[in-house]
Amino acid sequence: MSPAVTTPHYPVAVVGGGIAGLTLALALERQGVEYILFEARDCLSPDEGASIGLLPNGLRILDQLGLLDEIEKHTLPLQRWRHMDEEGGLLCETRALGYYPSKLGYGGMFLPRRKVLEIMETSLKNREKTVRTNSRVVSLDETDEYVAIKLSDGSRATADLVIGADGVRSCVRDAIDRAHPGPDVPAHADDYIKTRFAAVYGISPPVQGIAEGEVFSVYRPGATILIFTGLGATIFWFVLEDLGRECGLSATPRYTREDVDAVCRSVAHLAITPTVSFGDVYAARSVAMKVPLEEGTAPTFHTDRMVIAGDAAHKSTPNAAMGANQAIESAAVLLNELRGVWSQPPPSQHGALRAALERYSSLRKPRTHAVVQRAGMVCRAQMCHTNGPAAAIRDELPSLRDWDWLFRGFMGFAESPVLEGVPLSSKGLFYQQAVEQFQKRVRARQTGGEDISIAALMGMEAE
Repeated sequence: MSPAVTTPHYPVAVVGGGIAGLTLALALERQGVEYILFEARDCLSPDEGASIGLLPNGLRILDQLGLLDEIEKHTLPLQRWRHMDEEGGLLCETRALGYYPSKLGYGGMFLPRRKVLEIMETSLKNREKTVRTNSRVVSLDETDEYVAIKLSDGSRATADLVIGADGVRSCVRDAIDRAHPGPDVPAHADDYIKTRFAAVYGISPPVQGIAEGEVFSVYRPGATILIFTGLGATIFWFVLEDLGRECGLSATPRYTREDVDAVCRSVAHLAITPTVSFGDVYAARSVAMKVPLEEGTAPTFHTDRMVIAGDAAHKSTPNAAMGANQAIESAAVLLNELRGVWSQPPPSQHGALRAALERYSSLRKPRTHAVVQRAGMVCRAQMCHTNGPAAAIRDELPSLRDWDWLFRGFMGFAESPVLEGVPLSSKGLFYQQAVEQFQKRVRARQTGGEDISIAALMGMEAE
């Protein structure tokens, strides 16, 4: 049965206007695919004080979408990362981040999340027709022919495909879970999304003694700090708190201003530099918010006509600065797999759609699960957990050199995707050539065909 003629119908409905949703929208425009984006809030770039880390794998895709030049006006590449104990002692200092631009074409950057969303929104060509704010999706009903969408204002729409980019509390993921009942598939997000940690995220103006492009991690049990600095030495900071127990998504706590102040004051004495304590940074804050840090990967990414991306599919802690970058990657892979679907005749389009979603899931689940696990281990290492991989991560810090960090970065970036059918810039081509050469040298080293140290492999001189 066809949808009612009075109900608007779209080839694609994107639910959520965050980083994943806007990446999808911009790429759909490039592909010439008609879509609608539903955002529950009243704007696409709310002023929530959050920051965002962008790494070469995400920046290359944003560069394909024409956003890089504008983003670079508001940030600069990170240069140095200092890992310290709670007494201010140096565990490890690396300048590997500073090599990213010359080795990969793109640096690692931190800036306000709102600014990135503004840049993405401004780049949409038909925003008035393709974006609906104040439009919360309240129900989804999938049939063989389309997905029926009901919105909070009572209006309705239908779509051939619904993409859930609606965050960790995703209504699209809930609908997918309900469509996959069974003993081997978790029926509720509580079964696979857990919260063990919380964080206060904040932004502070420059503080004398902290330079732009610096990163600081303090290793301490209970509560600790993670700091990135951006353009003009603006400070983007996190106070991480170990809650001491794990809870499911529905039981994650909500926090007050008093909760923010209590945990921040508990780490105010921690030294960032010999002349600056975290208390100095906190006293200068312009914003501070406390949130739970959910972690997990959805067991099922799709049905026949619904699929999830970004935090709705894979949610990680901020320690690896990979959350936004993985959302961007997932958007690119999904649309790569969908490229050939829209040209299919209606009788075969349904099967082609499901096959594309299955390929997307098989490609993304292993990579995103590994990233979520790695970020969680780094978080636990910084919180000084004493068992398993987290302890090993902390224990090896004094032995690591710049080339070790750079090698690990390349290993993570080497398999990152691009948007197929969209030209690469000169930086994007440089990135591609760099990782191809890196992979060639790694294969030669692994097979014994080339006796080369990690330092030499990365083009650096060992001390």
